[in-house]
Amino acid sequence: MATDHEGPLRSAGPSRPPATRWDAPPGRPCATVRGNSKYRGINAVSFTEWSSATTLPPAPTSSRAARRFVAGWCAAEGVTGDVVDTLLLLTAELVTNAVLHGRSDVVLRIGRVGPRVRVGVGDENTRLPQRRETDPEALNGRGMTLVEALADAHGIDVEASGKTVWFDVSTVTAPLRASA
Repeated sequence: MATDHEGPLRSAGPSRPPATRWDAPPGRPCATVRGNSKYRGINAVSFTEWSSATTLPPAPTSSRAARRFVAGWCAAEGVTGDVVDTLLLLTAELVTNAVLHGRSDVVLRIGRVGPRVRVGVGDENTRLPQRRETDPEALNGRGMTLVEALADAHGIDVEASGKTVWFDVSTVTAPLRASA
């Protein structure tokens, strides 16, 4: 069974499972995976349900290609609505980060377990992403903040050959509470 850092993937029925959070302050590595290799080995994500993958070059056009790839997967899987927009935005952010900071080919994987879609973006750099202080004037630096805000769960799987930054988005939305 696939697991995230909080245990087995669960159905997001009436209430959503709590999101995994990166707790690092700006300028520090942000990950559910701590800085020591023993923790990384014990808590590595085991997700074997990848249904589609592609390798992208470390080029500015890779973000657009990644969005097309994910959009095609969503259409084939019947995933529609706002979920698709969230998947496309977060995928573009992680692929852009991998191109800018990973400086290697980017491996994009996508899969589904029940109502949860997982996207993983891998590169050959083992350095962990860092959340930056958000500058309202800056044109970049918001990727990890967006992942934290929009994903139901997220984390990093680090191996000797590189890392995969991943996020989960539920295709089921919690019912709205009736106002009293």
